[in-house]
Amino acid sequence: MTEANWDLYRLFLVVARTGSVNRAANELGMSQPTLSRRLKELERYVGAPLFFRASSGVKLTPEGEDLRRSAGDILSAFDLFNRELRSRVGQRSSVVKISATEGLTKHWLLPRVKQLRGLNSRLRLELTSTMHQQSLATSDLDFVIRMGDPGESELIGKRVATVAFGIFASEEYLAAHPAPRSLAQLKDHDIIGLTEDFAGFRSERAGQMQLATQFFAATEVRNALRILPVASHFAAAAEGLGLAFLAVPFAQAERLVRVLPNETAFLNVWLLRRPESDLRKLTREVRRFLESEFVKSKSWFSGNQRPAHTPTRRKF
Repeated sequence: MTEANWDLYRLFLVVARTGSVNRAANELGMSQPTLSRRLKELERYVGAPLFFRASSGVKLTPEGEDLRRSAGDILSAFDLFNRELRSRVGQRSSVVKISATEGLTKHWLLPRVKQLRGLNSRLRLELTSTMHQQSLATSDLDFVIRMGDPGESELIGKRVATVAFGIFASEEYLAAHPAPRSLAQLKDHDIIGLTEDFAGFRSERAGQMQLATQFFAATEVRNALRILPVASHFAAAAEGLGLAFLAVPFAQAERLVRVLPNETAFLNVWLLRRPESDLRKLTREVRRFLESEFVKSKSWFSGNQRPAHTPTRRKF
């Protein structure tokens, strides 16, 4: 044997502590001949006897006493390392980091934080609300709730919802501008946003959705206000600055008025994670909770369920 592994020192320390190969073998759950053979391996490696053997048990030789002190120090350091490692790993494992768009965060995720906290008293949540489609591969995130193309192929997850989009404005704007009665009349209105602001639709299936196609065309014709991030389109519409192409459930929650209510476009919502994320117990619990809540929210995402606090609006 050219080198001894840590397991041999571990076995040696148990024998030194118990003073008996038989007792040590019972404690370790191995046979006495196997333990004796492993101890001889260690003695051959160090080149000296480690035990005086007698009928009453074993006693350490001077070399064995030196090894016990040295190995004991190593064991203490290793135990300390394990405790510190468990503490550090435990701290990260109690944190679940989620990134979602600003609309999803405000109107869907935040209302569920209290329920999430109730899953486990150790759970700490870190939410990132952003217009940018954050990458799990280059950031320390557990989940990304993404609207549109799921993107990175190294991620796993599932389509968890289909969100409806429509055209919205404020009552103030519609009082001053007759509401469009057809998609063709969109070009006669002030428009909030430009085509490039809606990359999710362009990458998915805009060509299949007449509403999206006509709205994007209108941004090239009439007064268009570009304001970023896209979440600010809700505020711009509320200020009476024009028509905005918005997620129906979010716009309804903001008390905006929908025009052309029979015209709808759809975008998929994906819950994505790394394959390794399920190794963390709390992350698995959060994933199951989020998937269940998305199922319960199917009607809300489709725009067929209005928030209880939102008064019914007249549709134009």
